[in-house]
Amino acid sequence: MDGVVVYGDVLFAINFSMDFLVLFCTSKIMHIKQRSWRLISASALGGAYAVAALFIENTVLSIVCNVAAALVMCLISFPRLGRITFVKCAVLFYGLSLLLGGAITASYILLSKFGRSADAAGGVAPALSDISLGTFFLLGTVSMILAFITGKLCVRQSAKKEAAVEIEGAGGTVRLRCLSDSGALLCEPVSGSPVIIADLPAVRPCLSPELFEALSDGGLGTTAEGMRLIPGGGIGGNMLLPGFLPRRVRVCGVERTAVIAVVNGTDLGGFDGIVPASLCK
Repeated sequence: MDGVVVYGDVLFAINFSMDFLVLFCTSKIMHIKQRSWRLISASALGGAYAVAALFIENTVLSIVCNVAAALVMCLISFPRLGRITFVKCAVLFYGLSLLLGGAITASYILLSKFGRSADAAGGVAPALSDISLGTFFLLGTVSMILAFITGKLCVRQSAKKEAAVEIEGAGGTVRLRCLSDSGALLCEPVSGSPVIIADLPAVRPCLSPELFEALSDGGLGTTAEGMRLIPGGGIGGNMLLPGFLPRRVRVCGVERTAVIAVVNGTDLGGFDGIVPASLCK
Protein backbone atom coordinates (compact mmCIF):
# COMPACT_ATOMS: atom_id res chain seq x y z
CA MET A 1 0.00 0.00 0.00
CA ASP A 2 2.97 2.28 -0.56
CA GLY A 3 1.90 5.70 -1.75
CA VAL A 4 -1.78 5.13 -0.91
CA VAL A 5 -3.42 7.30 1.73
CA VAL A 6 -6.60 6.01 3.33
CA TYR A 7 -8.62 8.18 5.70
CA GLY A 8 -10.02 5.88 8.37
CA ASP A 9 -12.82 8.23 9.42
CA VAL A 10 -14.07 8.59 5.84
CA LEU A 11 -13.89 4.83 5.26
CA PHE A 12 -15.76 4.21 8.51
CA ALA A 13 -18.49 6.74 7.61
CA ILE A 14 -19.01 5.33 4.12
CA ASN A 15 -19.25 1.71 5.29
CA PHE A 16 -21.43 2.66 8.26
CA SER A 17 -23.91 4.34 5.87
CA MET A 18 -23.85 1.44 3.41
CA ASP A 19 -24.33 -1.21 6.10
CA PHE A 20 -27.16 0.71 7.72
CA LEU A 21 -28.95 1.05 4.37
CA VAL A 22 -28.54 -2.65 3.55
CA LEU A 23 -29.67 -3.78 7.03
CA PHE A 24 -32.67 -1.47 6.81
CA CYS A 25 -33.66 -2.86 3.39
CA THR A 26 -33.13 -6.43 4.62
CA SER A 27 -35.49 -5.87 7.56
CA LYS A 28 -38.17 -4.43 5.29
CA ILE A 29 -37.92 -7.17 2.68
CA MET A 30 -38.07 -9.89 5.36
CA HIS A 31 -40.86 -8.07 7.25
CA ILE A 32 -38.84 -8.03 10.46
CA LYS A 33 -39.51 -5.29 12.98
CA GLN A 34 -36.16 -3.64 13.54
CA ARG A 35 -34.84 -1.51 16.39
CA SER A 36 -32.81 1.51 15.35
CA TRP A 37 -30.18 1.07 18.05
CA ARG A 38 -29.50 -2.47 16.85
CA LEU A 39 -29.05 -1.33 13.24
CA ILE A 40 -26.78 1.49 14.38
CA SER A 41 -24.68 -0.87 16.52
CA ALA A 42 -24.34 -3.41 13.72
CA SER A 43 -23.49 -0.69 11.19
CA ALA A 44 -20.83 0.71 13.54
CA LEU A 45 -19.32 -2.77 13.74
CA GLY A 46 -19.32 -2.95 9.95
CA GLY A 47 -17.59 0.42 9.70
CA ALA A 48 -14.97 -0.58 12.24
CA TYR A 49 -14.36 -3.88 10.44
CA ALA A 50 -13.87 -2.04 7.12
CA VAL A 51 -11.02 -0.08 8.69
CA ALA A 52 -9.53 -3.15 10.39
CA ALA A 53 -9.75 -5.14 7.13
CA LEU A 54 -7.10 -2.87 5.62
CA PHE A 55 -4.53 -4.66 7.76
CA ILE A 56 -5.58 -8.19 6.70
CA GLU A 57 -3.33 -9.17 3.82
CA ASN A 58 -4.19 -12.88 3.57
CA THR A 59 -6.98 -13.34 1.01
CA VAL A 60 -8.54 -16.43 2.58
CA LEU A 61 -8.48 -14.90 6.05
CA SER A 62 -10.00 -11.73 4.65
CA ILE A 63 -12.94 -13.65 3.13
CA VAL A 64 -13.52 -15.63 6.34
CA CYS A 65 -13.46 -12.48 8.45
CA ASN A 66 -15.79 -10.71 6.01
CA VAL A 67 -18.41 -13.46 6.21
CA ALA A 68 -18.03 -13.69 10.00
CA ALA A 69 -18.52 -9.93 10.34
CA ALA A 70 -21.68 -10.10 8.20
CA LEU A 71 -23.10 -12.91 10.37
CA VAL A 72 -22.37 -11.01 13.59
CA MET A 73 -24.00 -7.89 12.16
CA CYS A 74 -27.12 -9.92 11.33
CA LEU A 75 -27.12 -11.43 14.83
CA ILE A 76 -27.00 -7.95 16.35
CA SER A 77 -29.71 -6.57 14.04
CA PHE A 78 -32.10 -9.53 14.00
CA PRO A 79 -31.93 -11.53 17.25
CA ARG A 80 -34.29 -14.33 18.26
CA LEU A 81 -34.98 -15.53 14.71
CA GLY A 82 -35.42 -19.14 13.71
CA ARG A 83 -32.49 -20.77 11.98
CA ILE A 84 -34.06 -20.77 8.53
CA THR A 85 -35.20 -17.15 8.77
CA PHE A 86 -31.79 -16.08 10.05
CA VAL A 87 -30.02 -17.82 7.16
CA LYS A 88 -32.36 -16.08 4.71
CA CYS A 89 -31.61 -12.71 6.34
CA ALA A 90 -27.86 -13.32 6.27
CA VAL A 91 -27.88 -14.39 2.61
CA LEU A 92 -30.07 -11.42 1.66
CA PHE A 93 -27.88 -9.01 3.59
CA TYR A 94 -24.71 -10.34 1.97
CA GLY A 95 -26.30 -10.33 -1.49
CA LEU A 96 -27.58 -6.75 -1.15
CA SER A 97 -24.15 -5.68 0.10
CA LEU A 98 -22.54 -7.15 -3.01
CA LEU A 99 -25.12 -5.48 -5.25
CA LEU A 100 -24.62 -2.14 -3.55
CA GLY A 101 -20.85 -2.52 -3.84
CA GLY A 102 -21.25 -3.25 -7.56
CA ALA A 103 -23.47 -0.21 -7.99
CA ILE A 104 -20.88 1.99 -6.29
CA THR A 105 -18.15 0.55 -8.53
CA ALA A 106 -20.28 1.29 -11.60
CA SER A 107 -20.91 4.83 -10.35
CA TYR A 108 -17.18 5.29 -9.82
CA ILE A 109 -16.48 4.21 -13.41
CA LEU A 110 -19.23 6.49 -14.74
CA LEU A 111 -17.98 9.46 -12.75
CA SER A 112 -14.47 8.70 -13.93
CA LYS A 113 -15.60 8.99 -17.54
CA PHE A 114 -17.15 12.37 -16.94
CA GLY A 115 -14.44 13.72 -14.69
CA ARG A 116 -10.90 13.05 -15.86
CA SER A 117 -7.92 15.20 -15.21
CA ALA A 118 -4.32 15.10 -16.36
CA ASP A 119 -1.88 13.77 -13.81
CA ALA A 120 1.61 15.11 -13.26
CA ALA A 121 3.04 12.78 -15.91
CA GLY A 122 0.59 13.97 -18.54
CA GLY A 123 -1.60 10.89 -18.31
CA VAL A 124 -5.29 10.65 -17.52
CA ALA A 125 -6.64 9.64 -14.12
CA PRO A 126 -10.11 9.51 -12.52
CA ALA A 127 -10.81 12.78 -10.78
CA LEU A 128 -13.16 11.39 -8.17
CA SER A 129 -11.56 13.68 -5.62
CA ASP A 130 -12.79 16.64 -7.69
CA ILE A 131 -16.37 16.00 -6.54
CA SER A 132 -17.34 18.81 -4.23
CA LEU A 133 -18.42 18.24 -0.66
CA GLY A 134 -21.83 19.67 -1.52
CA THR A 135 -22.29 17.13 -4.32
CA PHE A 136 -21.25 14.32 -1.98
CA PHE A 137 -23.88 15.33 0.58
CA LEU A 138 -26.48 15.76 -2.17
CA LEU A 139 -25.91 12.19 -3.33
CA GLY A 140 -26.11 11.01 0.29
CA THR A 141 -29.39 12.88 0.81
CA VAL A 142 -30.90 11.38 -2.35
CA SER A 143 -29.87 7.90 -1.18
CA MET A 144 -31.50 8.47 2.21
CA ILE A 145 -34.71 9.71 0.60
CA LEU A 146 -34.85 6.69 -1.71
CA ALA A 147 -34.25 4.37 1.25
CA PHE A 148 -37.03 6.10 3.20
CA ILE A 149 -39.48 5.78 0.29
CA THR A 150 -38.54 2.12 -0.19
CA GLY A 151 -39.10 1.47 3.50
CA LYS A 152 -42.51 3.15 3.43
CA LEU A 153 -43.59 1.11 0.41
CA CYS A 154 -42.46 -2.09 2.11
CA VAL A 155 -44.31 -1.14 5.29
CA ARG A 156 -47.53 -0.55 3.35
CA GLN A 157 -47.12 -3.86 1.60
CA SER A 158 -46.38 -5.77 4.79
CA ALA A 159 -49.21 -4.04 6.68
CA LYS A 160 -51.66 -6.11 4.63
CA LYS A 161 -50.10 -9.29 6.00
CA GLU A 162 -49.41 -8.29 9.60
CA ALA A 163 -51.84 -8.10 12.48
CA ALA A 164 -51.41 -6.75 15.99
CA VAL A 165 -52.79 -9.27 18.50
CA GLU A 166 -53.33 -8.53 22.19
CA ILE A 167 -53.85 -11.49 24.53
CA GLU A 168 -54.96 -11.18 28.14
CA GLY A 169 -54.44 -14.11 30.49
CA ALA A 170 -54.09 -14.88 34.18
CA GLY A 171 -50.54 -13.53 34.23
CA GLY A 172 -51.19 -10.27 32.38
CA THR A 173 -51.40 -8.96 28.83
CA VAL A 174 -49.03 -9.44 25.89
CA ARG A 175 -48.96 -7.81 22.48
CA LEU A 176 -47.86 -9.90 19.55
CA ARG A 177 -46.87 -9.18 15.98
CA CYS A 178 -48.60 -11.88 13.98
CA LEU A 179 -48.88 -12.95 10.37
CA SER A 180 -52.40 -12.84 8.94
CA ASP A 181 -52.86 -16.09 7.02
CA SER A 182 -55.95 -17.09 5.05
CA GLY A 183 -54.76 -20.69 5.26
CA ALA A 184 -54.93 -20.77 9.06
CA LEU A 185 -58.16 -22.73 9.44
CA LEU A 186 -57.69 -24.55 12.77
CA CYS A 187 -60.70 -24.54 15.09
CA GLU A 188 -61.05 -25.60 18.70
CA PRO A 189 -63.33 -28.71 18.57
CA VAL A 190 -65.42 -27.96 21.67
CA SER A 191 -66.35 -24.33 21.04
CA GLY A 192 -65.64 -24.15 17.31
CA SER A 193 -63.61 -20.98 17.90
CA PRO A 194 -60.82 -20.10 15.45
CA VAL A 195 -57.29 -20.79 16.65
CA ILE A 196 -54.38 -18.34 16.81
CA ILE A 197 -50.99 -20.05 16.77
CA ALA A 198 -48.43 -18.27 18.96
CA ASP A 199 -44.84 -18.77 20.00
CA LEU A 200 -44.75 -20.04 23.60
CA PRO A 201 -41.96 -17.68 24.80
CA ALA A 202 -43.89 -14.73 23.31
CA VAL A 203 -47.06 -15.47 25.31
CA ARG A 204 -45.32 -16.55 28.51
CA PRO A 205 -45.86 -13.19 30.31
CA CYS A 206 -49.64 -13.63 30.17
CA LEU A 207 -49.62 -17.19 31.52
CA SER A 208 -49.87 -18.45 35.07
CA PRO A 209 -46.86 -20.54 36.21
CA GLU A 210 -49.00 -23.68 36.23
CA LEU A 211 -50.33 -23.12 32.73
CA PHE A 212 -46.88 -22.31 31.35
CA GLU A 213 -45.50 -25.53 32.83
CA ALA A 214 -48.36 -27.55 31.33
CA LEU A 215 -47.94 -25.97 27.89
CA SER A 216 -44.18 -26.51 28.01
CA ASP A 217 -44.87 -30.18 28.63
CA GLY A 218 -46.99 -30.28 25.48
CA GLY A 219 -50.04 -31.39 27.37
CA LEU A 220 -48.51 -34.77 28.10
CA GLY A 221 -49.12 -35.69 31.71
CA THR A 222 -49.55 -32.11 32.97
CA THR A 223 -52.77 -30.13 32.98
CA ALA A 224 -53.84 -26.69 34.16
CA GLU A 225 -56.96 -24.59 34.33
CA GLY A 226 -57.90 -23.14 30.95
CA MET A 227 -55.73 -25.56 28.98
CA ARG A 228 -56.95 -26.96 25.67
CA LEU A 229 -55.67 -29.64 23.28
CA ILE A 230 -56.28 -28.72 19.65
CA PRO A 231 -56.08 -31.33 16.88
CA GLY A 232 -54.14 -30.27 13.83
CA GLY A 233 -52.52 -31.80 10.80
CA GLY A 234 -49.48 -31.25 8.61
CA ILE A 235 -46.86 -32.96 6.53
CA GLY A 236 -45.83 -35.05 9.52
CA GLY A 237 -49.42 -36.27 10.05
CA ASN A 238 -52.01 -35.51 12.71
CA MET A 239 -51.00 -33.99 16.03
CA LEU A 240 -52.35 -32.34 19.16
CA LEU A 241 -51.30 -28.78 19.82
CA PRO A 242 -51.36 -27.56 23.43
CA GLY A 243 -53.26 -24.34 23.90
CA PHE A 244 -55.31 -22.26 26.27
CA LEU A 245 -58.46 -20.21 26.47
CA PRO A 246 -57.49 -16.55 27.07
CA ARG A 247 -59.55 -14.11 29.07
CA ARG A 248 -59.61 -11.66 26.19
CA VAL A 249 -58.23 -11.39 22.65
CA ARG A 250 -58.02 -8.30 20.48
CA VAL A 251 -57.00 -8.48 16.83
CA CYS A 252 -56.14 -5.15 15.20
CA GLY A 253 -57.88 -3.41 18.11
CA VAL A 254 -61.14 -5.39 17.78
CA GLU A 255 -62.18 -7.85 20.47
CA ARG A 256 -62.50 -11.38 19.11
CA THR A 257 -63.30 -14.87 20.34
CA ALA A 258 -60.36 -17.21 19.77
CA VAL A 259 -58.31 -19.98 21.34
CA ILE A 260 -54.51 -19.78 21.49
CA ALA A 261 -52.42 -22.77 20.40
CA VAL A 262 -48.73 -22.61 21.27
CA VAL A 263 -45.62 -23.91 19.53
CA ASN A 264 -42.10 -23.96 20.91
CA GLY A 265 -38.98 -23.80 18.76
CA THR A 266 -40.94 -23.55 15.51
CA ASP A 267 -39.89 -20.99 12.92
CA LEU A 268 -42.81 -18.60 12.36
CA GLY A 269 -40.98 -16.46 9.80
CA GLY A 270 -39.93 -13.80 12.26
CA PHE A 271 -43.45 -13.29 13.65
CA ASP A 272 -44.78 -13.99 17.14
CA GLY A 273 -47.70 -15.97 15.80
CA ILE A 274 -50.14 -16.72 12.99
CA VAL A 275 -53.70 -15.38 13.08
CA PRO A 276 -56.53 -16.47 10.78
CA ALA A 277 -57.29 -13.82 8.17
CA SER A 278 -60.98 -14.08 9.09
CA LEU A 279 -60.21 -12.45 12.46
CA CYS A 280 -58.53 -9.47 10.78
CA LYS A 281 -61.58 -8.27 8.88
